[in-house]
Amino acid sequence: MLVGLTGGFGCGKTTVLRLFGKLGAAVLSADDIVHELLNRDDVRDAVAALFGPDVLSDGGIDRKKLSERVFSDEGARRSLERLLHPLVLETIRRRSREASARDLVMVVEVPLLFETGFDREVDAVVAVRAESGAVRRRLRKKGFSEEDLTKRGAAQIPVEEKASRADYVIDNSGPLEDTERQVRMVWDELLSRAGKG
Repeated sequence: MLVGLTGGFGCGKTTVLRLFGKLGAAVLSADDIVHELLNRDDVRDAVAALFGPDVLSDGGIDRKKLSERVFSDEGARRSLERLLHPLVLETIRRRSREASARDLVMVVEVPLLFETGFDREVDAVVAVRAESGAVRRRLRKKGFSEEDLTKRGAAQIPVEEKASRADYVIDNSGPLEDTERQVRMVWDELLSRAGKG
């Protein structure tokens, strides 16, 4: 069973993915795949061709410069997405095929699950949401400015719309124990749907 995990920027998708992994799910992160892809020579060269050599540093892609560029220019962001999204989705498909022989449930974190249409390829969707105040506090602690939050938020479907389209919603506004409890409940339902309930 392939489960898509999505949600808003800073809502705690990575935390929820880690919790599913602790419960026994095979887990995969689209963001991790992007990092792997950006280390590939062919992808690095294609990104440099799109954005110029100023996004390179020490022979690799300077992710901070690239992020600043794509989140301040919607055309640049869309160009990068056109390059990376097909590669990310193909990697997810391949790894989920490899995992299906040994794992009952694979949870893949895809921030732009609905935006890319990948929701049509998963068996269930879990959305992670959190109150905006909690999100802003967490992200400011990580060094994001209000401008960063606004730009990144504008690049995605609003989190409440994602939640309304999901099969399961996990609210990550409160303490970790509360999130863990919700993840366990969803995990039990996923196992039941996958035939091991």
